[in-house]
Amino acid sequence: MLGDLWSFQGRYRTLHLTWIAFFLTFVVWFNLAPLATTVKADLGLTVGQIRTVAICNVALTIPARVLIGMLLDKFGPRITYSSILVFSAIPCLLFASAQSFNQLVVARLLLSIVGAGFVIGIRMVAEWFPPKEIGLAEGIYGGWGNFGSAFSALTMVALAGFLSFSGGFELPTGTVLNWRGAISLTGIVSAVYGLFYFFNVTDTPPARPISALRKPQAWRSPPCATSGVCSA
Repeated sequence: MLGDLWSFQGRYRTLHLTWIAFFLTFVVWFNLAPLATTVKADLGLTVGQIRTVAICNVALTIPARVLIGMLLDKFGPRITYSSILVFSAIPCLLFASAQSFNQLVVARLLLSIVGAGFVIGIRMVAEWFPPKEIGLAEGIYGGWGNFGSAFSALTMVALAGFLSFSGGFELPTGTVLNWRGAISLTGIVSAVYGLFYFFNVTDTPPARPISALRKPQAWRSPPCATSGVCSA
């Protein structure tokens, strides 16, 4: 399998496109932490307020993962992942345009939903890889996807600094597009990739129906699951 990873064909292409989707959701989800001090100073927030905003960043992630799991079973990973990537642009732009603590809280609560993207890729990889390869495939998906949080920490400050000092990035109101522009850009890139992902992946390999759309009768518990007596 390792030798075929670089082929970017078939299931390996789907794997790469999916870990990039996961990577981008984590870039978006973690885009506040590197800029928290700047946001606090720019909007005159107290320590308690910026901590509250940070907590809001994870507040809805757990229930969102349950909801996303339900949508995943109904619509499949391609539509669900594409939708959450496109959706991420909305709270990013809301956060970037916020002028008050309350607006920051609402935007960050919505952004916490993006952290549920992890669930979708696990399903996509499971649909495309056989049991003997699925562990390695999901390890690659999870490892490179989680790197999005580190990438965000490494690049967001530099991007905000570039937008602040390179010139030509000032709104008519006089507001400099520093942290605001950096956070907006992560959402826009994520949304564009969401559209790309939608048109470039399928839920399953050709001629294989997705498990979410199979008839319920297609899967039955083995007799031993109910009787408790299984033969060797």
